[in-house]
Parts: sequence; C-alpha cells; structure tokens
Amino acid sequence: MHVETQTRLILYARDEFGGGHSKTAEGVIRFGPSKIVAVVDRQHAGKTAKEVCGVGEDIPIVATVAEAAQLEADAMLLGCAFVGGRMPEAWRQDILAALELGIDVINGLHDFLEDDPEFVETANRLGRKLIDLRKPPDKLPIANGLGAKVDPLTVLTVGVDCSVGKMTAAIEMDRLATKRGYKSGFVATGQTGIMICGSGIAIDRVIGDFMAGAIEELVVKDSPGLDMLFVEGQGSLYHPGYSGVTLSLLHGSAPEAMVLCTKAGLKTIGNEGQWPIADLNDCIKMYEFMSSVIRPAKVIGICVNTFGLPEEEARKLVDEAARHTGLPATDPVRYGCENLVDALEALHKTRKANRAQTASKT
Repeated sequence: MHVETQTRLILYARDEFGGGHSKTAEGVIRFGPSKIVAVVDRQHAGKTAKEVCGVGEDIPIVATVAEAAQLEADAMLLGCAFVGGRMPEAWRQDILAALELGIDVINGLHDFLEDDPEFVETANRLGRKLIDLRKPPDKLPIANGLGAKVDPLTVLTVGVDCSVGKMTAAIEMDRLATKRGYKSGFVATGQTGIMICGSGIAIDRVIGDFMAGAIEELVVKDSPGLDMLFVEGQGSLYHPGYSGVTLSLLHGSAPEAMVLCTKAGLKTIGNEGQWPIADLNDCIKMYEFMSSVIRPAKVIGICVNTFGLPEEEARKLVDEAARHTGLPATDPVRYGCENLVDALEALHKTRKANRAQTASKT
C-alpha cells in the first residue's frame, strides 16, 4: 500500500480522541509529515490536541466534519482502531458528509470503504477517493527465509501485549540511528505506520499463508544500501487473538535484534483478566527461542510505555525493568532511546568486523 503523506488531513476520532482506540490519530500527529488541520471529536470540542493527548500543539478539536472542512482539508483519516477493526455504523453519515464536502476518506479499518456500494457511488459521483490502508497487495509470496540474508542489521520490536508502543519504539530508534549518520529504514506493518511513512503492508489483513512472505518481501525490498532496518512489530506471542500475526512477523523479518516493549501498569493480556502478563525475562526467552527457528536473535533492550505517569514513578519503572532484565531500558518518548541505539551500534560494528574477517579468509 502506498499513500500520499504530504496532504492536509482531518483526523476523525468521534468520541474517542485521547482514549485507547485513537492510537492511529495520535501516532499520525506525533510522527506523520501531513499537516493536521483539525481533529473531529465531540467530547473534546473546543480544546487542542495537546491538551487532550500531550502532542499536536494547537491543532483544534471540533465537533463536526463540517467545521473541520472549513479549514481546507484534502482528506479525512479515520483515526481509530477498534478490536476486530470494525467500522461503527454511527460513522456512516460523517463519512458521506466528508465526501459531499469534497474531502477524500482514508480508512485503516478492516471494513473496507471500497466494499460499500453507498460510499463507492458517492465517491464516484463527486470524484473523491476512498483509500483503504489495510487492503493487501495481490500475489504475495510464501516466506522462504530470505529475510535472514539481507545486509542491514534488522531490528524487530516485540511486545508483552498489543498496543504497548512497538511502532513508536521502532520509529524513534530509526530516527536516532539516522541522526547518528547510519543509513536507516523503517518498515510499516500496520495502518498507522503506513500513514506515517507512506508505504507498507497491514500484515493483520493478509491471508495466513502469506503473512510471513509479505514481511519478508518488504524487508528484502527495503534493505539495499542500509545499515539498519527497523520493523514495526504487531500483537504479541502471548495474545490468543493476535499471536499468529506476531509469529509471522518474527519469521518473515528474521531479525538479528529485538526490542521488547511493555506498558506501565499492565497486569493482564488485553485487560480481560484471563491471562496475566508474563514476566519480562520469560518474554525474552520466548521471543529468542521462537526467532531461532529462522535466525538467532537477541533482545537487546526494553521499552516501557509510561504515558500518564508522574516523573518519579515513570523513572522508577524504567529503572526496575533494567535491573530485572540486565538490559538497557527506556521510555523512548519520555527519555529518548540513546541507550538502545548504543547497543545496536555496538552489535552493528561487531557483525561488520566479523564479516570483514570472514571475507579476508576466503
């Protein structure tokens, strides 16, 4: 999937902005290159994005699509992701309103706009675009271990659960590696990442047989000329609903390094109370064992999402994660990721020296 990122966007997050379902909207505000003209959310209308979720500075929040359209937007991104990726029926009239007001609609849900006759008829009549970010490409390959043969140091973010900050960690490390002078890349595997970097595949929409192959294809395509390649993680090996997606990412990308992500205060998978969050050291062992099927990989650091916590408590939790695992730990948003990229830089130099030594013997 390819999408134009240099555009003027409305972020649609009706009754959800700043909550657990609006991570697409918040991720695009934090990292995306598009100009955000407004957020649509009735419950926070009159406030700014920064007042609600801590990012976005003075982006206004308005109650209706009609108000947002007055700010000369090109497209409206449906900025929420619900369990199962279904579209609320209450959104229909707002989507139709956006089209009638001359605005394209970008959708990250599993329910495709292009499959809805009313949306299609309205868009065609008005010359507007419907863009389904999760729509996978045709003719994807079966994985064949090619991800283990690429030149750059491939780094995958993995998690104790879903929605713990895997995309954020990957983007922050990619940007810091680039700042340090490395040729670095980011592979988007979800709708938010695609909106940020303009390309990628939403792996959770791909047929099971081709999930690992889809990621392998992206890694192979994006790797030439790079020193480091950061792959956005999805789901968790511990989540009963999404573990298949995670395993496909692990085997398709065939990383040499992983960063384990967690969230402060998380006690159970999906907050359902049925499956407790595994100990970090147990998670490390599990991910390293499962990755070894294709290529041995080490967890080199821990990311702790401490959003909303006071500074003293956040610092304490990050320090505890470091002591408990013996690995560098950070909250990449609050404290940056210098220590993680330090570890990756050391690994990169070691593998480069080893390759040079091997080459000299042949």
